[in-house]
Amino acid sequence: MICLETAQIAPRLEKHAEAISRWRYEGEYAFYNPEPFHAEHPDRVAAEDSFVWLDASGRILGHVSYGADGRIPTAGGYLYSEDCLDMGLGLRPDLCGQGLGGKFIALCLAFGAERYRAGRFRLTVAAFNRRAVRAYEKAGFSIVCETTHAVLHNSFYIMTGTAGR
Repeated sequence: MICLETAQIAPRLEKHAEAISRWRYEGEYAFYNPEPFHAEHPDRVAAEDSFVWLDASGRILGHVSYGADGRIPTAGGYLYSEDCLDMGLGLRPDLCGQGLGGKFIALCLAFGAERYRAGRFRLTVAAFNRRAVRAYEKAGFSIVCETTHAVLHNSFYIMTGTAGR
């Protein structure tokens, strides 16, 4: 049984980034499979503003990053305003579809609100990913617009929401 409430947040180290790079999502979600990464300095912070949720035994449950890492290049030149904190997140593949999304999103919002003193958040999600869109909507996010990824040429939704709705 996974309990996100007792999980600990920690800076994403290179060893975490390497473990996440081995995650494999199935079917259409394979779109999210990360590029391979090798940790040259396992205990060095992998990226500023990037974090992992770890269970009591240190296993990664999910990851979240704040700021520019949560943005995509858009074909239409969508202008990311500074009135929202951008957020990108993901659950470990074997935990997806188990009803943990809402709790995970709430934890990421609460952490972002506390650490960055943010009240409004923005995330970008592939339009085909109805499972994630539903979870974000249940967490209080709304679709602001649909845009096209400038490199991948697929549709994404840009969504906004608030912490502690």
